[in-house]
Amino acid sequence: MAGILLAAGKSARFGSNKLLQQLPEYQTPMAVQSACNLLEVLPNSVAVVREDDQQLKSLLSETGIKLIENPHTNFGMSSSIRCGIESANQLFPNTKGWVLALADMPYIPAAIIKQVADAILHGKLIAAPEYKNQRGHPVGFSCQLLGELLTLTGDVGARLLIDKYSNQLYTFETNDEVVLRDIDRPKDLIKEDK
Repeated sequence: MAGILLAAGKSARFGSNKLLQQLPEYQTPMAVQSACNLLEVLPNSVAVVREDDQQLKSLLSETGIKLIENPHTNFGMSSSIRCGIESANQLFPNTKGWVLALADMPYIPAAIIKQVADAILHGKLIAAPEYKNQRGHPVGFSCQLLGELLTLTGDVGARLLIDKYSNQLYTFETNDEVVLRDIDRPKDLIKEDK
């Protein structure tokens, strides 16, 4: 299994590069925490970043994650997924699948990432956690979907592929809302008490 951290977004709603924001709970930037969570389970991981994001590349390189520059970020999230999968396939041949994680979801624990990866390793086509019947992140994909993942277009990521194979989507319930919680605005950095 290989991990793919999607970190090439523009942070338009945040007002600045949200992936560089310090998380009060961890005293580390958001993207670094997301990378560390992914690497804890999947040491064979890549981070897809914008070519011009020098500060983020510098911070992520310190985690040991392999950096992949996406020269086509203006084509949306699908271009980052394609870029990440192509690169991961070259770096880690014969992988059984990929776990796609979002860099703006730093609170997802390694245990949930592991459950997603394990489901793919045990033959599931697509796997994801859910919270209160809502599908969350990260999402795992079997290598059987390589061709379709490499033809994704637009800014909805792999959502259409997940919908296409909804009858083969394996989900597991978690009691942690973090699988739904991305950080889009500064107020999202404040962790809510449960």
